[in-house]
Amino acid sequence: MKFVSSLIQNKFLAAILAGVASIGAFQVWQHNQAQQEKTLKQAKTNCGVYLGLGEDAVKRSPSLRALKYDNKLLRGLEQVGSSPDLTKPGAYVMLFRTPASTLPPNAVPFDDSFFTSLLNKEKYPPKTLMIRAVSFDLKSRQATVESFCTRRPFVVNFDDLYAEYQPIDRDIKRSNSDLLF
Repeated sequence: MKFVSSLIQNKFLAAILAGVASIGAFQVWQHNQAQQEKTLKQAKTNCGVYLGLGEDAVKRSPSLRALKYDNKLLRGLEQVGSSPDLTKPGAYVMLFRTPASTLPPNAVPFDDSFFTSLLNKEKYPPKTLMIRAVSFDLKSRQATVESFCTRRPFVVNFDDLYAEYQPIDRDIKRSNSDLLF
């Protein structure tokens, strides 16, 4: 009888322990979900800001506008790799000259329709994005870049990265030329 009583007590304690463990696991899951939603919301905000910064850089720069909307690569336009100053980590404008998506196919966006839509091929021209270059491979002419729109860094060709402020724009604005407008 004592054995049966002890067995029932142990099973009862095990059931209570299992209940407490499942409640704890649920609370951890709930906390992780809230953190993930918070991270996703912050990433979406930051991505939107950096899309806006990219578009603003194009609006301010006659040479980048000519490149984006008329596919005119003006002489003197500063691209990554064109000078030693443009192979340093920092902010650059990522601008594709051919019909493409805002993010290249090798980018891994967050699992959300806003981010995955940036992989959809758009009518020319795609959105312009400000990114942060972290490393450069001069031999293959590629840069590893970070973006708030992706979960991890991705690789972009030098041909798609431009200085935010173009020295050539000072000359264009002083020339009173309507070539670009």
